[in-house]
Amino acid sequence: MFKLKGNLSKYRKRSAAAFLIVLSLLAAGCGSAANDEHAQHAAPRETEAAANEHSGHSANDTAGNEESAENHSGHGGQADSEDMSQANVKLEWRYSPESPKPGEKTKIELFLNDAAGKPIEKYDVNHEKLMHLIVVSEDMTEFSHIHPEYAGKGKFEVEASFVKSGAYKLFADFIPTGYSQMTVTSSLKVSGAKQAAEPLKKDASLMKAVDGVAASLEVSSFKAGEETDLTFTFSDAKTKKPITDLQPYLGAIGHVVILNEELSRYLHVHPKEGNESGPTAEFSTSFPEPGLYKIWGQFQRGDKTFIVPFTVEVE
Repeated sequence: MFKLKGNLSKYRKRSAAAFLIVLSLLAAGCGSAANDEHAQHAAPRETEAAANEHSGHSANDTAGNEESAENHSGHGGQADSEDMSQANVKLEWRYSPESPKPGEKTKIELFLNDAAGKPIEKYDVNHEKLMHLIVVSEDMTEFSHIHPEYAGKGKFEVEASFVKSGAYKLFADFIPTGYSQMTVTSSLKVSGAKQAAEPLKKDASLMKAVDGVAASLEVSSFKAGEETDLTFTFSDAKTKKPITDLQPYLGAIGHVVILNEELSRYLHVHPKEGNESGPTAEFSTSFPEPGLYKIWGQFQRGDKTFIVPFTVEVE
């Protein structure tokens, strides 16, 4: 797991709107040595009204921009879709060092500007934070959800260190005031010898124990495009008694992040109302296309956050 600096405060309750926006696909499924993308964009708030309030926030990378991403060794890549190219928000990523070593502290800076190049100063709070940053290794074994601090004049910053070498993909969620919720991506290469990675495989059983908690996952549908309920059920791993003392994590019973195997389909899902302390936590979403997906459920108990990962196959 990543070693991170930053405050993980608790979310206030608020259902985030769900919608699908298009992102650029970075360097062959996050395997490029390019550090990041230039000038990512997102669409204005008109699209938000059509969102499903329980599905969370989803984003989609599309092919066709790999070469331009690979040719940028600095801080960013081109926007990739007609909708995004017409928008008025640009995000620049910077890393220091640009190619960190495993365990080395890395400063991550994000700069948001409007079409005229002026810093965007105001942002809406979304689940108690102005920005959420999801960091995932290319082999999907390393995952972290962190929160850059706003430094003013359109700049966010946070420090992180990465456990192992290889490619990582970063997903930044934020809402500039007057716009819809946005997700933009970047890639980072952590230097060092390439490590062997096992291919992603469907879990034979959707049950596992984490930090003394036995967790199971029920998925109502494995068909792409259908509304799907995700129900987590928790019990004590030793006593088998139902757990009813889950604490709010960032203002909700939990949060779920879902990525497909290519790291090109991203969903950030928030819970349905009810079951605020267990033994169940319910979420609703839709898998955009067939394939393997990894699901990370994030919960809190005894003032400690724990993550329950599952891998499923969608038809």
